[in-house]
Order: sequence, then structure tokens, then C-alpha cells
Amino acid sequence: MKKYYFSLILLFLILPISCNNPSVNKGSFKDESIVFFNNLRSKSESFKKENKIKGMAIALFTNDSVIWKESFGTSTYSFKINSATLFSLQSVSKNFTALAVLMAVRDGLLDLDKPIIEYLPDFKVNSCFEKDPEKKITLRLLLSHTAGFTHEASVGNSYDLTFKTYSDHLESIKNSWLKSLVGSEYSYSNLGFDLAAQVIEKVSGMRFCEYLDKNIFGPLQMLSSTADDSKFNNNDNRTEGTIAYVQTKHYPIPLIGSGAVYSNVDDLIKYVMFHLNFGKSGQSTLIDKELLSKMYLINKNNYGLGTYINKDNDSYYFNHNGGGLGYGSSILWFPEYKTGCVVLGNKPANYYSLASAIIKDYILKEGLTGKKDTVFTKRLNPFINVLTGNYTGSHKINILLKDSVYKSDWEKYCGKYKTITGGMDLKWYAKFGKKLGFYSSEVIVFNTGSELWMKGSFGKSKLRQYLPGLFFNDSGEALDLRYNPATFRNIALKSRR
Repeated sequence: MKKYYFSLILLFLILPISCNNPSVNKGSFKDESIVFFNNLRSKSESFKKENKIKGMAIALFTNDSVIWKESFGTSTYSFKINSATLFSLQSVSKNFTALAVLMAVRDGLLDLDKPIIEYLPDFKVNSCFEKDPEKKITLRLLLSHTAGFTHEASVGNSYDLTFKTYSDHLESIKNSWLKSLVGSEYSYSNLGFDLAAQVIEKVSGMRFCEYLDKNIFGPLQMLSSTADDSKFNNNDNRTEGTIAYVQTKHYPIPLIGSGAVYSNVDDLIKYVMFHLNFGKSGQSTLIDKELLSKMYLINKNNYGLGTYINKDNDSYYFNHNGGGLGYGSSILWFPEYKTGCVVLGNKPANYYSLASAIIKDYILKEGLTGKKDTVFTKRLNPFINVLTGNYTGSHKINILLKDSVYKSDWEKYCGKYKTITGGMDLKWYAKFGKKLGFYSSEVIVFNTGSELWMKGSFGKSKLRQYLPGLFFNDSGEALDLRYNPATFRNIALKSRR
């Protein structure tokens, strides 16, 4: 008993005053556990300091209990971060959208493999590789980044934060040019998930944020989580993101399916536990294990449906990361060890690296390496050959493109183009720098005499001309110089200088 009280006193004494709301498993504290939690705390503080993060929140847990939960630093509204503080999840939202689609499949509203024009009959998209690509695009392809879309739309992207409606954003997708044949390549894209959210709205008759409330947040008792921007703004326990050269303020997110979920550590523990229990929450089964497992089966590269799948020391792990608008996030779980970790921050950083380090420390401490539960993951074995890490594949640009017959016009397209940024309340030094030409990415188009090339912030590549003024680079990205403003990858460019 004396040793027990001594351990409690020691634990209290070593808690640094900069940490907010530390929480650990209620079991008895052995000396080795005290050292372990203190090491996690030290590791997290170092990560926060190295990355100059204002505030973050972390949790480590099993499929049925919280091991360690702690918050560090402050919100952008100057109060101490706690486990209920709302952050934007950014691309972690994609995991929720994939689950939402499977919920609709469960209810007979959707089929993963039907063309989306059966749900969105007016949808169109451009392609230089094939005719009528929209007739081949399915929800499975949208949710696995294999439909052929570029990363962003021309309206509602990371270069222009000027507020636009979700409808404006979706309409602009129709102007996009695909960068590959439908289904042939992996290319990370927000557009597919936003279209998937639109499909859900169409078949359910509900706003996407309401559909999430009814089918995911409500059943899992994630009572603070939302994809409704107004609900986030009405919650006093929230933080905005921090961008180095931009004034801190709230920027609405039109990317409803790819980046609009707000949540906190308390709610995300419940969400990842739901995954660790393969579709169950408490005694309730919300979705059949077989249907849920579609999220964890690789389509191309190491991506399933809204989920990254990989192996570490011969053990599977699933995760998704997010970053943008000054936020960063990571959810990570090792199903064979029934262990997960979530990290949220109000500045972009590699939160996955911290989550991975924390969860691996726990696996090592508990000696779990030889105690894997592989009953569920054995079904993933046929996919092991494609688990070779993150990569984008090789794009083929010779489907409908031919050597240009417009060479005489090439010279008028040569010159320097700079990306147009907007909607950002820049700090004074950034405003000054912008006037001098800084804080912009650039594309330089030049003629070698026999070929047209581009170089600059987006790399160097040969250009192939499909229509007068419309070019594609080696990765299949469209450089459209036909209109003002010109665009590259749907990002607006200033007129050449």
C-alpha cells in the first residue's frame, strides 16, 4: 500500500504544468507505467516545440479502454486545449465519407459499382483519354482515388480561400480534365469524395452533415462532431488553424465530403474504437463486418476506401491523415493489437509520425508483438504484394494525344505564369511580399524548337497539346491557356509576363 501511495505522489510531482487535462488508465500505477506515460508526455512536448504548434490533443487507447489522453498548449482563442476542443479534421474526413457511403449501401440506397450518373444524371467531366468517362466512374473509384481526377477543383481550393458555396464547388468539378483513364491509376483527389457526398445527399434527401449526424455521429455518441460549419462556430470550445503568413480567422470549408468534419479527441476515440471492434459500438452492430471490411481492402497502391492500409514489422495498420487551413490530424489503429491513437493540432505537421511512435512504444511496452489477433486480417493476405508504400503509379499520356500540329502557335504560350491566391487575410509582411512576387507558385512554359515544356514550382515536364491552348504534362495534369485566367491542375494562373 505504501508503494501504491508513493507512486501516486511521484506521478503528481512529475506532471509538467504546461500539460492540460492529463488522463490515464485508472488501474494501479507501477513505476514502469509512470515512466512510460512521462516518456509519452515528453515525446509529445518535444514534437509540439519542434513544430511550433500552438495547441494539440492526443489519445492512446485499446478497443475498449483509454490508456492515455492529454492536451497541450492553447486554442487560437487563448484558452487551454482539452480533450473536447474541436479541430478541423481536414482529409481525415474522407474516412467518414467512405463509411457514410457504406452505410447507404447497407440501407440499399447505393451500389459501389454502379456509374454515378445513375445517381447524378447531369454529371459530366472532360477527358482527353476516352469518351464519356462519367459513364465509367463509380463510387468505388471515387473513394479509392482511382477515378482519374486531379487533386482540386477550380472553385474551392487551397490557393483561393474566398468563400464559395458547396454548390459552386461541385459545379466547377464538371470543368475538370481527368489526368488518366478512369480506373487505371491512383491519384489522390478531393473531388471524388465531394462527389460521393453529393450522391449521398441525392439518394437520402438529406444534407450530408445531417446524414453523418443520423448514421455515424449519433449512433456512436460523437455528440460534438459535425460537418456543419455553423455548429462548429457555435461551439465555444474550438480552435482555428494557424497558417504562418495568414491572420488567424475562420475559413468555411466547401469540401463537404473530403475535408469538412470537425471533431475532438473524445469523439475520435469512440470512432476508432468502432473500427477496432469491426463495426460494433457497445452491444450494437452498426454495420456488418463484411461490408465494413471493404474500407480495408486495397484497390490500388496502399489505399482502400477512404483508408490507408500498410504493414509495419509484419503487422497491419490502418490510418488517415489530414492537413490544411492551418490544421493537422491523424487517426491510426493496429487491428491485430486492438490499439489506436489519434492526434489533433492547430498547425500542419506530420502528426502521423507522432501517433506511430506513441502506439509502437505501447506495443513494445506491453509485449504485444507475439500476441497478434489475426482472425480478421488474414483476409488481407492476398493483397500483401501491393503493399509497397505510398506512390502514385505511372501515367500514360499517349491514349488520344498525338504530336502537336499547332507548333506555329506555341510561341504565344511561352512565358511565366504565377498562381493566383485569394481570400486570405495576409499578415503585413506577406502582403508586402506578395506585391514583390513572393508567396506564389509559378509555371514557366518554354519552347525547345521541337517540343514545348513546362518547369517551375510544379516540376519539369514535356507538354503535349490536345486542343489549341490546352496541354497535358507527363503526369496527365491539364495546363489550360485558352482562357483568362489560365489554369494548371484547376489552379488559376495570372497572365504571362
